[in-house]
Amino acid sequence: MQLQDRTRPSRARGFRRLSLAAIIVFMATAAHAVAFETTRDDIRIPSYTPVRIPFRPGQSLTYRVSWAGIPAAGATIAMHPNPDHPELWTGEVHVATNKLVDLVYRMRDYVRENFDRASLAPSDVYIKQSENRRRDEYIIHFDHRAGVVDMLKRNPRRSENVKFHSPNPAGPISGPLMALSQPLVVGSTLVFDVFVGHNRYVIALKVERRERLRTALGDFDTFRITPTMLYLSDNQARTKAREVTVWVSDDQRHLPLRVQAEAFIGHITADLVEVADANTSAGLDDSASDPKPPAHSVERTP
Repeated sequence: MQLQDRTRPSRARGFRRLSLAAIIVFMATAAHAVAFETTRDDIRIPSYTPVRIPFRPGQSLTYRVSWAGIPAAGATIAMHPNPDHPELWTGEVHVATNKLVDLVYRMRDYVRENFDRASLAPSDVYIKQSENRRRDEYIIHFDHRAGVVDMLKRNPRRSENVKFHSPNPAGPISGPLMALSQPLVVGSTLVFDVFVGHNRYVIALKVERRERLRTALGDFDTFRITPTMLYLSDNQARTKAREVTVWVSDDQRHLPLRVQAEAFIGHITADLVEVADANTSAGLDDSASDPKPPAHSVERTP
């Protein structure tokens, strides 16, 4: 199959969007903020090296998702060592609507990504979407030597394959993990080439300012981050864009505490409500990211 180079961005303005099952993923089902205003030559995809990886196998984050203040769904993000390839870590995301919402819209989404534990370079991604009667699977393979990302979408009706050229690709879990591993400085911008599902997203994360945030886990000093989409391969998804804001703790943990997106009415909000760590006895550790002797601690909402 001929490789497709889809790096020409739209010139339309003002579109921003959240998809719950890679914002929680992309700051740990993807948050996609959009402001199409660059030209093709303006897009530069930097190559990042992890500075300090804030999470490691044995840790998990749990989110409560609400719409206009009404509980709607839950999501968990967990990391594990890969049992077959010790050089890899495995990240998993589960997203599910609650029983009340299930009556009108039932969603059970799953994301799994394997990535290099040292460089955070993605190896492969598997996504299963179960939304009402819709059943889709996505399989993504990253060939770093050739600079090719191979993406397969399949469902009971058909299969569709597409390939992209990308020198510095990121996955839905490895991308946000790399972002969180970087020093966050007000006024700075990080750019990532993220592959989720069957689409490519070039996302700029701008650290806007510091804010004090009250959450279910307590009060935090945070960085307020605005994602902007420099390129989105799916033309239809552009019309569904909404404004997105992310708050990350201003400490060494860089906890993604809250994600908020505009909805047709009100806002959709994903709040971190539990941090679990099977590796330390005192919550998320601020030292190295290598696994520690087994222990268990949980920080949760009252």
